[in-house]
Amino acid sequence: MVIPKKKNTPTEEKGSLPQTDQGTVSQRFTAIVIREYSGSVGKLDMSPYQRRLAQHLFIKIDQSLKDLEKKRTEKDKEGMPIIWANINFEKLAIDAIHRIELGLDALIPNHISPIPYFNKRLGKYDLDLRIGYSGKDYYRRQMAIDPPENIIYELVHKSDVFKPAKKSFKNPIESYEFDISNPFDRGEIVGGFAYVVYGDPKKNKLFIVTEADFTKSKNSAQSKVFWDDYPEQMRFKTIVNRTMNRLQIDPEKVNASFRFVEEQEDIADAVIVQSDIQDKANKGEIIDMATGEIKPEATPDSGLPSPEEGLAALKAKGMVSGENETKSQVAKVEEKPNGRRPDF
Repeated sequence: MVIPKKKNTPTEEKGSLPQTDQGTVSQRFTAIVIREYSGSVGKLDMSPYQRRLAQHLFIKIDQSLKDLEKKRTEKDKEGMPIIWANINFEKLAIDAIHRIELGLDALIPNHISPIPYFNKRLGKYDLDLRIGYSGKDYYRRQMAIDPPENIIYELVHKSDVFKPAKKSFKNPIESYEFDISNPFDRGEIVGGFAYVVYGDPKKNKLFIVTEADFTKSKNSAQSKVFWDDYPEQMRFKTIVNRTMNRLQIDPEKVNASFRFVEEQEDIADAVIVQSDIQDKANKGEIIDMATGEIKPEATPDSGLPSPEEGLAALKAKGMVSGENETKSQVAKVEEKPNGRRPDF
């Protein structure tokens, strides 16, 4: 959707949402999302709860854009403003609806993190509504064949006492013993675990993650920025993601939104488009869209697919088509996303 440039009216703040007939700003956002989605995909009816999730998403995005624009102007007053008028609403509407249909609430920490990537073809910012580990935990539990009643996640430190009790002929219920012997000086992290609790205790599962597993995840990220700055959070995120990947998904529960966000995550790394958040941010590092990690700028011989190859992959998955194709971006930036502690 192309938003024409016009003079601001007394009731329309510079960089705000386009005007609609609906009341509050968050209601206008919901109306625009419905309109854009309906024009690109098909008629959409939202329940009152889904409308509330859409309003929460607006609040999250609005604050993120304000924070990012403030930081951008402090460094580069000539770059394209990161404001609502410069957002690609067509892509945002589709991505937003899929996350809303999964029940993700942007106001819950680590459910959704909006990160803008400049789309040179459109001259607008695409918003990556990145799903954090809490969001993934939420929607994957709902989609499981046997949804667990609870999942306990723990990091194990050197002074802690952790004794797993794996299921065996003599031990019908998988469990563990965990004691924090020195709560004020637990020492370095040496591993972690997740304990999945079901209504039937015999189904309970214990997943153990070692420091070697953490190291593998860190090395595969190709960059150590987040791992070096937020070692505890990144290890916790690794435990959650590994556990979610081991839950069996019920094919009867899988819907278009689940398929969409899962495939976005799977192939996002394959879609690399050279882009700038700022005109002068042409050197430095780029964001790995699949993990949210920072890594060195890709070189021509890096083995990464071209933008055309990445878009072909999206087409093959049925995720884009015709004039509504929107290429995902990896934005080159000189610092961490959002310029503050990332949502994991």
